[in-house]
Amino acid sequence: MPTFGHAMARRAAVATFLAAAVLPTGPASADRAAPAGAPGTTATPFIEPVTMPVTIPRAEQVDLVSDQSGATYRIYIWRPATPPPPEGYPVVTVLDGNAVFGMATDIMGFAGLRPRAGGIEPAVIVGIGYPIDRPMDLERRSYDLTPPAATMNLPPRPNGRPWPEVGGADAFLDFIEDQVKPLVAARLPVDPARQVLMGHSFGGLFTLHVLLTRPGAFSAYLAGSPSIWFNDRHVDGEADALVASGRGVNARLFLAVGGDEQRAEPGPATAGGMDPKERQRWKRQNRMVDNTREMAARLSAVPGLTVAFQEFAGEDHGSVVPAFMSRALRFALGPDPAAPEPATAPK
Repeated sequence: MPTFGHAMARRAAVATFLAAAVLPTGPASADRAAPAGAPGTTATPFIEPVTMPVTIPRAEQVDLVSDQSGATYRIYIWRPATPPPPEGYPVVTVLDGNAVFGMATDIMGFAGLRPRAGGIEPAVIVGIGYPIDRPMDLERRSYDLTPPAATMNLPPRPNGRPWPEVGGADAFLDFIEDQVKPLVAARLPVDPARQVLMGHSFGGLFTLHVLLTRPGAFSAYLAGSPSIWFNDRHVDGEADALVASGRGVNARLFLAVGGDEQRAEPGPATAGGMDPKERQRWKRQNRMVDNTREMAARLSAVPGLTVAFQEFAGEDHGSVVPAFMSRALRFALGPDPAAPEPATAPK
């Protein structure tokens, strides 16, 4: 993959060529036709634009085949510009990598431009996605990011389409543990004790499922707009089981949601033809804000688990992602967790 330096050098060469081509260096010659209405000026030749791919500095991608399923995943890996600490870099594993890997590296890159006390510690960013040219593979992520269960009770989708196959979260976590983590450790010096998992929506649900069923897999869990409603709030049962066990978890948990995710205001049909009334029904029954706040309150009882909750006013399910990622990375990679809001259940 071309480096940023190579790209800049090519850009400079192209700029020099274009300047030489379009800037006249002497009197206008007879073979240059002047544009109509511009006496005494010369026409410049048309220059075909040069198209080059945009690359992310210090990033690479690897297509990795799952040993279990045979499915191919696209793994994105970004390293900080600063040298690693003696114990190695922390690692942030980001779900839906096709959509948000670049955003995560931008946040980390800007944080590194002006380091400050209490800021974000440099970390490796690992995005897990699929070999596609669009932000999400909706069918595959629906399977990979949803917890398995003996029965599945799924509400009608607001777009009227049938549900794809679901319940593959445990197999997906095995893939991360057995193949993705070793792949990253073979390429970069990383700290196995500083592993962060971050996901949004179904990715937030997966993040919670991992915390509640295999809490030792990561040291920090960042769940944005988690789909707690999925399968009659199956993940609530997992949370209750962990709390009842009295088991301590030495980790950090950041839960966030957009303040408008539960508002049921009417609106126009979406680009996918979703009926506005069905969208209202979907938002009401899913209780995104209430469910997330209640989960934070419930898990605050787990010994050793540092829990923070934030509701981002004025943000909806999609628009909350940049704010969530920025605040979540600060929570996970700062020297001390940010002071959490009181995680009390709504009355």
